[in-house]
Amino acid sequence: MKHKESDYAIISAYDSTTGLITLDRPLNYYHFGASQSTATKYSGVDIRGEVVLLTRNIKIVGNDTEAWGCQVVTSGFMEENDVMR
Repeated sequence: MKHKESDYAIISAYDSTTGLITLDRPLNYYHFGASQSTATKYSGVDIRGEVVLLTRNIKIVGNDTEAWGCQVVTSGFMEENDVMR
């Protein structure tokens, strides 16, 4: 199943002039990532997928406005058993 084809790798080098990254291991699956948007070819739809997901520690700080504090919105995802959340 294509949506379950993910790879884990660490960026070991980055060239800031070209944007080229070097990974610590080869990838097992094909990942499409064109340098330019595909919107002109597909009626305004950019079909490029997100190729790199970076792990970061994120701290969210909100203002106490009307006792709400902070609101976090997340996107949906598909679980391993194909249940969409």
